[in-house]
Amino acid sequence: MKRTLAGFLLIMLCGTAFAQDAPLWLTRRGIAYPPEQYVAGIGEGRTAEEARTRAVAQISQFFQTKVGDTRALLYTYNDALAAAENTAVSRNTVIRSEAEFFGVEFADIYRDKTGVYHALAYIDRAEAGKKYDARIQANALALRELLRRYENTPNPKAAIPKLLEARRLAVVTANYADMAVLLNSDTRSSYVFLPAIVTSFDNSIEANQKRLTATISLNDEAAHTIELKTAEILRREGFLLADTRGVYTVFINFEANESKTQNYHTVEPVLDIIIEDEDGMPLVTYRKKYSLFRHVTLKEALDRAFRNIEQDLGGEFARVVRGIGE
Repeated sequence: MKRTLAGFLLIMLCGTAFAQDAPLWLTRRGIAYPPEQYVAGIGEGRTAEEARTRAVAQISQFFQTKVGDTRALLYTYNDALAAAENTAVSRNTVIRSEAEFFGVEFADIYRDKTGVYHALAYIDRAEAGKKYDARIQANALALRELLRRYENTPNPKAAIPKLLEARRLAVVTANYADMAVLLNSDTRSSYVFLPAIVTSFDNSIEANQKRLTATISLNDEAAHTIELKTAEILRREGFLLADTRGVYTVFINFEANESKTQNYHTVEPVLDIIIEDEDGMPLVTYRKKYSLFRHVTLKEALDRAFRNIEQDLGGEFARVVRGIGE
């Protein structure tokens, strides 16, 4: 009985000693990091790095309900920053890790008697709010400059990809502002301009796409396969196709000199493609005379010619179209 009591007391004493060794943030987090001043998360793991990662994951949950998928937001933000053209702004806004993205700091790592690591990640609402605001305002300046640069560019085909990348940065920055508001609701009025920037990029992208609209005029309805291939190439290179005359007009003319012997039909195709701008000035003139195609039926001879031309269009013609405006 005495041995049992002594063992129980020893366990109690060891437990008390461990509790005293454990940091206050682990035993009474709300006192060490009051929620009105901090957003805090605790993680544990077999290594210190694993514990920190799980602590940051808890922090991300704070934003999850209002902002959405914060991990996707992080990756999108980093991707968008890579496309930023203002290097000074890029240096100010680059994020090297999830911890930096959320404005996270770490308390000291604690390892308990079982070897498990415990980490506390925390955000100081006031300090993080200042960092968030600096990034948001820097991004806003960069976005306005990109919008000004590409809004009325003489080369819409080259501008559209830049505008699409910039729009991604605008969307992410608007979401980032939502995170700042969650930390400090008083900042809400500071970011009301961001949705308008996103809308401005939408309008600019649409306007530039309209400037690339093309109408295809086919002079020989028999060459429908060539029309389809040409349309596919134009779409791939950023052109829109319209039923009415657009800024660019694409004229396709297909001719095939036909001859017939006792056993074969022979066609000798010639293809003309002209792309004109809205003033009727030719931007691309593509003319090619192809080899002879021969078959026992005229239809098969023509089909073979069309298949060959389709393959050819994906080469030199596609390169010529890609070079418009460059």
